[in-house]
Amino acid sequence: MQAQNSLHEPAEITRMIEAFQAKYKSQETVKAWKIQIAASSDRREIERQKARFENLFPYYRLEWVHDNPYYILKMKDLVFARKIDALHLLHEIKNRHNFPAILILDDIDRQKLLVADDH
Repeated sequence: MQAQNSLHEPAEITRMIEAFQAKYKSQETVKAWKIQIAASSDRREIERQKARFENLFPYYRLEWVHDNPYYILKMKDLVFARKIDALHLLHEIKNRHNFPAILILDDIDRQKLLVADDH
């Protein structure tokens, strides 16, 4: 004989899960980790850092924004759901190539979020 197990989920729990899923699906952005390469109030310094980075890492795209008084240079399309997934690349950029890089938490379009495969 095979044993049959069944789980009876209370209606309140089912409603809470459905509400959470609906809220998550309706969000256009989520918080995710990005690598900020440099920040400075000197636009020319950011342009120098950008050119140096693109020379060393031509396969990564960068973007810079002006958040007065700072210009912020960060990786454009590379985002991480988990902080630990970004640490190896951050180490490479920061320690081996002497960029003042840091990890930042940013609002990201849900469709651009990379999720590491745990299998």
